[in-house]
This record gives sequence, structure tokens and C-alpha cells, in this order.
Amino acid sequence: MKTETTYPTLIVYPRRGLAVLWATTSAIVLSVAFGGLLASLLGGGWASPMTLLYLALLTLALFGLRKGWQGIATAMRLLVELNNEELIDYRSGRRIAWASMVELAQRRVDGLWVIDIDHIDEDDPDRLETYALPLSGYHMTGRRLGAEIRKRFAEVDQGEDLPDEELKNPATLP
Repeated sequence: MKTETTYPTLIVYPRRGLAVLWATTSAIVLSVAFGGLLASLLGGGWASPMTLLYLALLTLALFGLRKGWQGIATAMRLLVELNNEELIDYRSGRRIAWASMVELAQRRVDGLWVIDIDHIDEDDPDRLETYALPLSGYHMTGRRLGAEIRKRFAEVDQGEDLPDEELKNPATLP
């Protein structure tokens, strides 16, 4: 009996470390600036240079917090999905079925790792297309993503060459 391996759906997001760093640093600076501004104003130093400094820090912290949250919101959009049937690149809307893949090649272009996927076009089965999927700039390493793509492709590729044991007639076997 031939069993099919099912893999969990792998969803790839953009990197978000810098955006989180902006948001947390700005939140800390915001609390310090707000506390300092409140202390200056309650202490009666309305026109002191420290009040202006805390006001400037408060403004910069609000700007940084906004930038950090925008970066986090941007990083929540998914970019690539690997499921049991196909590889989906949401940036270009490209869907490539695992069964239509012919060959994979990994190369380095301008400092970025790219995996070239040769696949059969769904509209014209006689035409072979190549799609270059970048492996850098994601929340996971390019090495792990490339290995996951190669592993899933290898299983589909080797599955076609194996004879199906259920098709053999047990009555004709010695």
C-alpha cells in the first residue's frame, strides 16, 4: 500500500526584527519623555530647556512608535506558502503545483540566494517556464526554506518512479 506524506502548510513572512526594535525602543523613550515632561511641568519649569528636551524626545518617540507599528503591520502579510499541492508566491500571485515542477537549482545573485524552479506551464503543457524565488528577507532562514522546498520536490519527484504495489495481481505472483 502506497502512503502519501503530508507536510504541514509552511507560511513565510517578511523579517520583522527591526520593526519590533523600533517599536520597543520608542515605547521606552516615550515613557521616559512623558515622565520627564510631566515632572518638569508639575515642578514649575514651564520654560526650562529640559522641558523642551523632553518635548522633543516625546515627538521623536511618537514618530518611532508609528514607524515601528507600520513595520510590524507590513511584516504580517504573508509572502510565500508551501502546502501539499502547490507553492504560492503572494507577491506575484504565482502558483506552481509540485507535480508540475521539473527541476530545482539554487544560485546566488547579487548577494541573495535564489532558487530557480523549472515547471511545466498549466496552459501550454509543451512549454517549460522558469521562476526565480528569492530565499532572502524572510522571517526564516533561506537555508531552511530552500531545504523545505527541495524536500517536498524530492518526494513528489521520486513518487512518480516507484511502482504501485496495489497494481500487482497477487494471483500471478510466485
